[in-house]
Amino acid sequence: MGGVDLKSVELKEIDLYNSNLNGADLSETILIGAKLNSVVLSRACLKNSDLQLIEGSSINLSWADLNLAWLIGASLNSANLSNASIYQANLKRINLNSANLTGGNLAETDLTQASLNSASLQNANVQKAQFRGANLEKCNRPLAQLFLSYY
Repeated sequence: MGGVDLKSVELKEIDLYNSNLNGADLSETILIGAKLNSVVLSRACLKNSDLQLIEGSSINLSWADLNLAWLIGASLNSANLSNASIYQANLKRINLNSANLTGGNLAETDLTQASLNSASLQNANVQKAQFRGANLEKCNRPLAQLFLSYY
């Protein structure tokens, strides 16, 4: 299913377990409550998509475009978001425990009350990102660096 065009489609609560959607266009798609466990969405476009409450354990979103996406309350344990662009996205209350966000662009992203326990934020752009009430325990990027890049 790689390279598929699903732009602006409504796929609420769909179960795509272990699917390969590498390079797919899912921009402006509604995936509220979808089950995306072990799905490959590397280099996919999810710009301005509604991904609230999705389950995406071990999902691969490396190099994906998640700019302006809504991931409120999503659960992405052990997700690969390396080099993903998540600019100005809404990630309130997201679970990113043990996620790989290395090299990602999280500038101006809202991570209020997000859980980033043991997440990797190495070389990630977190400029002006909001971390109010976020759990950053065992995060591999020192808190001082996160907050210095905020200003």
